[in-house]
Amino acid sequence: MVVKLSGGDSYTHGAVVQLGERFACTEEVAGSSPVSSTIGNDMSYWIVEDFLLEDEHKYYLDICDEVYKKSRQSNSIHYSWNEKNNLNKVEGVFDFEPRLRKLASHPKLVTTARHILNTTEPIDTYISKFFPMEPEIGMSTYFHQDNFYFRGNSRKILSCAVYLEDTNKENGCLRIAEESHRYGLFPHDVDSGIPFVKWINEEILWRFNIVDFEMKAPYAVFFDVNLVHGCYPNRSKDTRFSLAWEYLESSYKDVPDLNEHWCDRNVVSH
Repeated sequence: MVVKLSGGDSYTHGAVVQLGERFACTEEVAGSSPVSSTIGNDMSYWIVEDFLLEDEHKYYLDICDEVYKKSRQSNSIHYSWNEKNNLNKVEGVFDFEPRLRKLASHPKLVTTARHILNTTEPIDTYISKFFPMEPEIGMSTYFHQDNFYFRGNSRKILSCAVYLEDTNKENGCLRIAEESHRYGLFPHDVDSGIPFVKWINEEILWRFNIVDFEMKAPYAVFFDVNLVHGCYPNRSKDTRFSLAWEYLESSYKDVPDLNEHWCDRNVVSH
């Protein structure tokens, strides 16, 4: 299968698609005025499907399962907990488990990231995370904006999430508020119970169309760092493995560069 994006690049094997009709936002939300779209072609998210071969998919699932089980056997500064025996995420996972860096260097993902960022420069990954979504009690994120935490130029930095297990409402699929990237940063004033993390009050999002990503794995979602997004909690009897990170030009330095485990930055190999 070959899918062409507007820039003329062709993508084979994995399909690059988008959900929903795009339209201009004109209403005010949370006291803010709409701002211009920050990612090319006035789009806020893209999906890449079936980009992994079967053996590649299994390889990354097995690694994630190892990482998940390791959290039961030892402690690490990389672990962020919702509560005891309920792992929220592994922060800086590309440093914690370097084998997973290869996923972010997948040619399909790198090519798509460069296309959206409209760059031919080398690119890095930034703030990598693994979300295991514990069976029946798991929670990864509720509604928030990635850029609330690092305040970068959204023309230079792009969010990416990869789902290695099928997603649905029961097991905690991704949800996005369409066109919310056009309104700048929203107040994040709902306590998460996780240090330094806060969510957006869902009541202020009533004007937006919420899209639920109920899809077969593996797939990746690229989105504007200002796009409001989150996930349902996991009420299923299985895990729901996913990873997330940002792509940014290697030359772009206008984001926090801290000697902290969660603030990892790695060069993409392709």
